[in-house]
Formats: sequence, structure tokens, C-alpha cells
Amino acid sequence: MKPLPIAVCAALLAAVVPAQVSGSINQNAPVVAHSITMGPTKLELTYSAIRFGQGAWQKILENTEAHEKFNTFAEKSPIGSVKTNAPVMAAGHEVPAGEYTMFFTVSEQAGWVLNLKPKTGESIRWRLVLTPSAAKNDCLKISLDPTAQNGTCSLTIAFGSEGVTVPVVAQDKPADKKKDG
Repeated sequence: MKPLPIAVCAALLAAVVPAQVSGSINQNAPVVAHSITMGPTKLELTYSAIRFGQGAWQKILENTEAHEKFNTFAEKSPIGSVKTNAPVMAAGHEVPAGEYTMFFTVSEQAGWVLNLKPKTGESIRWRLVLTPSAAKNDCLKISLDPTAQNGTCSLTIAFGSEGVTVPVVAQDKPADKKKDG
């Protein structure tokens, strides 16, 4: 057997490292972008549609000894980002105008928690109260959908056969137009 050149060995190792970081199943996960404009408020969401729907999300939740390691990794490797040009209320939590990294953490008491982390300061966190979904999603699915009321939309997050939908309300009020005269 011929020895492999150093360059070939280095290339093989480089190809394996990303698989260890995020799992080979998610290396080429689709990147999804949504945006919605509610009057003067624009909300943008971008994320990687990882294959949590195949049951890995449930295994992570059940493995309580690994939560701390998972949470540390999640914060260092966010799954996506959120940007809003005006404050919004989402699931009863105020999200000031700005740009945020988005990641999920897990705890034995709260289950899955969505985190929006600004460039400086503490993350905005809220517990995801997941319920059975009408359809199974093989990939993580996050969507922004219009509602019947102006200045509102819904945010839906689905993991496998469970999901949650929460209201999002624009907090800015359009400035009154000045009348000439």
C-alpha cells in the first residue's frame, strides 16, 4: 500500500471536521429567508433548515447531561438571524429594533428555548410550548405569515411533528401626517 501524500491527508481531515461540528446530515441544509412588512415595520428572518425533524431534537431534549454542552455550542454557532427596523412584540416579549443572532437552547425544566442575541447585551429568551402539528416537518421550519389584522403577523416554528405559533405585533405607530394650511 502506498502512503498518502500529506496534502491528501490534510484534505480528508478538513472534510471530516465540519461533519463533527454540525453533523453530516446538516452540512448542506437549505438556508431559508423570510421577510414581512407590516406598515413601516419590516421583520426579516434567515435560518438554516436543519434536519431536527428526524428525531434528533427529541434526543437532545432527553439527554439532560449534554444540555450545557449543546447550549454553549448553539450560542457560538447560531442557526440564523433576525432583523427588525422597529420594535415588535413576539410571544409577549419586546424585541427592540436591531439585528440578532438566533439559536435554540434546551433545559430540563423549560424544554426548548428560542434565543435572540443582540450584538451587545443579553439574549431575549422565550420558552417554546410545542404542541402536535398537523403535518410532520423533516427539517426545522420557521415562517412569518400575515394575519387578518394590520400590524401583525404570526411566527411559526416546527420541529418534526410538533410546533408552536405565536403572534408578532409591530410596536411603532406611523407618524401623523402634517396638514398644510
